[in-house]
Amino acid sequence: MKKLNMRRANLVHYARSELLSTMPNLETLHIVSGREVVNTPMLPTKFLYLKHLTVRLIGLPFSPSYDYFSLVSFLDASPSLETLIMDVTQRHMGHESVFTDSNLRQMPEHRHGYLKSVKITGFNSAKGLVELTCYILKNTVSLECLTLGTIYGFLRCYLKTSTKCDTMSEGILKEARRMVTAIRTFIEDKVPSTVKLIVLEPCSRCHVRGFKLF
Repeated sequence: MKKLNMRRANLVHYARSELLSTMPNLETLHIVSGREVVNTPMLPTKFLYLKHLTVRLIGLPFSPSYDYFSLVSFLDASPSLETLIMDVTQRHMGHESVFTDSNLRQMPEHRHGYLKSVKITGFNSAKGLVELTCYILKNTVSLECLTLGTIYGFLRCYLKTSTKCDTMSEGILKEARRMVTAIRTFIEDKVPSTVKLIVLEPCSRCHVRGFKLF
């Protein structure tokens, strides 16, 4: 089997620690995990053929005990990875903010020569998420496009899928402001000139408290 879609609780940990033994030839993996609590383990095993990885971490709110930065394990285990899509959308950001502790952790360098596109939906100011993004920028020599989006929901007026975007609460809009500040403070100056940075913000037409900073 070369393509797999899975959905269950604590799936990221399972996929990293157990899946390889039964499906070593995976090329496309789409996992949806709810209530992920245990961090993704660092292991020597490799997904040698994995090219496309989608990780959706869901939960209302998502467990603040999970360290987004531990997802580096999946990246380092996938030397052929070309696209990475993550969805970490939350109604409430419960993780430690990078503005609470701005001392960013470092991981040993591990060069990625095939990863071209990274998209993170639901991007927020969680320290581990900022650290993961900085790690990707530092170690991915092939990266062409990095998309960071804080937009909540699926309806988008500018995509003409609806006449109005999904409603965003004041709490989500407030976190969106912190997200943009986090990008400017910790990420923007680390983006190489060869990489296109796209920041998806709240809609200025549908979200009355929306804003335009990029």
